[in-house]
Amino acid sequence: MSFYVLLALAAATATPVKDPGAAKLRPAASAPAKAKAKSIDPMETMTTMLKTFDKFFPAGPEPDPARLALARQATMTMFPRGTLGQAMTGFVNRTADRVLDMSEADFAAMMPPGGESKPKGSKAKKSKAPSTEPLRVTLARKEPNFDAKLAAIRAFAGIMFVKVGDAVEPKFREGMARALARKFDDRQFAEIQTFLQTPTGAAYGREMVGLWFEPDVMRGSFEMLPELMKMAPDLATDAAALDAQMKAAGRKKAD
Repeated sequence: MSFYVLLALAAATATPVKDPGAAKLRPAASAPAKAKAKSIDPMETMTTMLKTFDKFFPAGPEPDPARLALARQATMTMFPRGTLGQAMTGFVNRTADRVLDMSEADFAAMMPPGGESKPKGSKAKKSKAPSTEPLRVTLARKEPNFDAKLAAIRAFAGIMFVKVGDAVEPKFREGMARALARKFDDRQFAEIQTFLQTPTGAAYGREMVGLWFEPDVMRGSFEMLPELMKMAPDLATDAAALDAQMKAAGRKKAD
């Protein structure tokens, strides 16, 4: 929550609107369109989605009861209560702090070259150099109670994530326990339990989920995109070859 609020403040402060007259009001939706929008029942939509999900990911066979009990104990160590809330709160706070430490110049540097187009017929004007002042300082100057409001937003977000975690974590833990009970035998479980009962194992369990939200892990997820883009031409060629193969098979069957 705090991240999105701060990001909105950042956008309003660091990227002023260049051409207010360019914004146009969208035409009002017609009465039939409004009626159609109101007729959508979110619960019915969710029920349909859950039915579809159940078909694609059916429940696995019932695990051995004794092994399932051990798996539940292991899962509580690897995913203790509050893990999700702690991970999300840390991620949002780190991201918000990074945004607040940025300046107008930082935001401008992220824009692609030629990203700001000037209206036709307008005379070229010397644009003011973007400020290098951190956004945190700019917002604090405009809002005397900025620090207090930021602290309140952080506290609210932390409480909200804990509540969300309390609601969703039990389902996640149960699913993980059932999967673990089917994937590992008694000997492997004994070794897993021995590790988790050590100080290092307990520390790993507490940090396991949070590691996915660490900056280096997030960067690794995004840094693979250029590699995928390099592969795109070859993948397109392979897909075209497969399409030709399927069409040829279809013609042979027709003959």
